[in-house]
Amino acid sequence: MAAIALAVVLGTPGAASAHYGWVKPLVTCVTPVQDGSWTAAFGYTNTTSSAFSVARGRNNDMVPDSFDGQQTTRFEAGTRQAVFTVRVPASVKEVQWQVLGVYGIARRDTSSRCPSSTPLPADGNGLGMVIVLVASGTVAGGSAWVARRRRERGAQPVAAAAAG
Repeated sequence: MAAIALAVVLGTPGAASAHYGWVKPLVTCVTPVQDGSWTAAFGYTNTTSSAFSVARGRNNDMVPDSFDGQQTTRFEAGTRQAVFTVRVPASVKEVQWQVLGVYGIARRDTSSRCPSSTPLPADGNGLGMVIVLVASGTVAGGSAWVARRRRERGAQPVAAAAAG
């Protein structure tokens, strides 16, 4: 009997299914934009005591697909509001975020409106500032390298002329 119980425990799926249902996508709020589009702010509740990640794909998906890639993949413990936002064209009436089979659905006309005091992240997944900083560092580094090379090349003819 103990051998059967051990076989059941060892045969039960582990980490791959450990978080199923423990994270619930939330629609924090929606806000209309003057051009007719609207912004949906999504958050989540992670009922575990630790953070975990769910890669984008069939277990962490946005519908329509044009919004896929903007969602978070890291889920800290507890409830987090307005973790990311998506800017939605006026022609689209709802956006769905599915994580591990649980849905959060933002609807333009019926979801709660964002109060003016709601702090919203910039559109996207929060990587915009990181990309800007990396690009700035790359440009600055490249500029410094070019300036140094020009100084080195400019110094050689002067040294050669002084020697001759």
